[in-house]
Parts: sequence; C-alpha cells; structure tokens
Amino acid sequence: MPHEKTRGDVFIAIRSRDLISTAQQDYNNSGRFSLFENIIAAEDEVLGVSLISATIPNSFYNLSNNNQNNKLKFKETGDTDYKILTIPSGSYDILELSSKVKELLEANSTNTLTYTFTYDEINNTLNIKNNNPTVYNTTFDFTIENSCRRFLGFKSQEITIDTTNGITSDRAVDITDTRNSIYVRLPNLSNSKVVESSSGKFSNIIAQVPVALSRNSYFVFEPPTEFICELSQKQINSIDVNITYQDETEAVNFENADWEINLKITFFKSHHTHDKQREYHHSLEKQLRRQVEQTQSRILQDHQDQLQLNEFINKKLNEIKI
Repeated sequence: MPHEKTRGDVFIAIRSRDLISTAQQDYNNSGRFSLFENIIAAEDEVLGVSLISATIPNSFYNLSNNNQNNKLKFKETGDTDYKILTIPSGSYDILELSSKVKELLEANSTNTLTYTFTYDEINNTLNIKNNNPTVYNTTFDFTIENSCRRFLGFKSQEITIDTTNGITSDRAVDITDTRNSIYVRLPNLSNSKVVESSSGKFSNIIAQVPVALSRNSYFVFEPPTEFICELSQKQINSIDVNITYQDETEAVNFENADWEINLKITFFKSHHTHDKQREYHHSLEKQLRRQVEQTQSRILQDHQDQLQLNEFINKKLNEIKI
C-alpha cells in the first residue's frame, strides 16, 4: 500500500441497527449503509479502507443447528441401530455441555445406564464412562458431519465404552468448535490484497476478530497493527457489511444483538501515477530523440545534395570554357 497521503481520512461509524438488512435469515450479521455523499478519489489517488475498532456482542451460540454441530450418535448393547440425539442450541462450557449430554444419554438409554463425564482441566481432556460396561457397551459414532465431537475432544471415529476405564478424548476439548474468530467482510468493496486459506482465492475480508470467551457480554476489538486494504474502485456509494466465520457461507447468528464497527477511508497517491509519468517521460524522450535523428538525417541529405549540385555546376563551367 502506498504511504503518501493526499488528504485527510474519512471516519465512518457503523451500527448494525442503522443498516438495511441484507441477511438471508434473521441473524443480524449483515446490512448495507448508504452514504449521504459519495466518497470519490481523484485520478491520481487510490482509496484504502481499514477497520479501526469493533464492539461485538458475544451473543452467538457455540453449539447450534446453524453451526451444524449439535448432534450425538450412539447405540448401546441391544440396540438394533444408532440413535441420534439433538443437543439444544446454546453457549456452553465443557461442564455444562457434559451435563446436558449426560442427561440426554440417560433419558434415551435402552438399558437405563448411568453415564459419568469427567473433565481433566490440566490435560484438557474428557473421560466418559457408563456404570455397567462389561455387560452393556456404548458405542459413539463421531463420523457424522454435524457431530459435537470436537466439543468433547474426539477425532472422527467410532469408539466404544467396553471397560471400566471408559473412553478418553484423543484431541483437545474445543468448546469453540474451531469457531474461535469471526470475520468482518465488505462484499461490495473490491480488493486483491487478502487471500483465504479455505479457498486460496482473493477475499473481501478486512479483519479477523478473535472471539473472547466471556459469553453474553460485549468485547472490543482494536487491531494491534492497522491493516489498510487498497480498493480497486475510485468511488464508494455504499458499504455492505457481512460478519461470518472463516467460511463465508457460515453466517454469525447474533441472536438479534447489535454490534458496531468503525472504518477509516484513506486517500493515497497512486503508484500508478508515477508509472504513467515515467511512461510519459520515456515516450517524450523517444519522440525527441527520433526528431533529432530525423533532423540530422535531413541536414546530412541537404549537405550531400549541395555537394552534388556544386559538382554539377563546376562540370558545366568547365565544359563552357572548353
């Protein structure tokens, strides 16, 4: 991004409640802000946009049908097929989730088993037991796409409780289910400065906002280093804001809580202007050099013509004398 500013910045404060909603569902995660007066860059300027700060409500659920992570598939000895439990949407910590899963398992147990969940905070693992594993096994199928397995700390697999040791998670317990950041996007402002690992393509992201663990509260994000995204367009009439997880198709459901972001529009001297000036000077130099060469060629030709004329005249004079 060029560093030579041409004029003062434009600060834009955006509140979700003031936007024209563009959300496909009632998630309050996207909307459009129309400018009263267009922001226009001059011919020799380029526009840049950056996120200065954001106030985000931690109102979105970490486990929900929207997040596709609210199912648990299991069967016990005597079951002819698996049962699929649906965990109520909510914002859980690991102890609350363990308690809810225990409740659902016991309510749907064919053999009236009792389940015990033990969380090891030091190792960040979870152990699950049933009260009679040598007689009644319990098998969990963690291979389904909408499984809650990452919350419980298990890899994609089928695993069975068949001893008194139960089963212990084989990956870290992750109550964010890998949704530990949200992404602020400006879909109608074109740039080619950000690439997403999920697609390998250029993106409309202007900021990655880490999610604080303090649920049901607001957290403020102020980037430690300002990232200025150079825009390809010269004019801004409106600003579309879309807040998602890393996958752009996964919208953040704020449960209708309001958020705020503050943007800065910056005007810079376009580096293409210097290129054009260099091209112009180079073209002018070539043109002048060509004119000088043409002039020198004409002078040389005139000189040769003069010599030929003098030779002709002298020859005729000599003939007259004879």
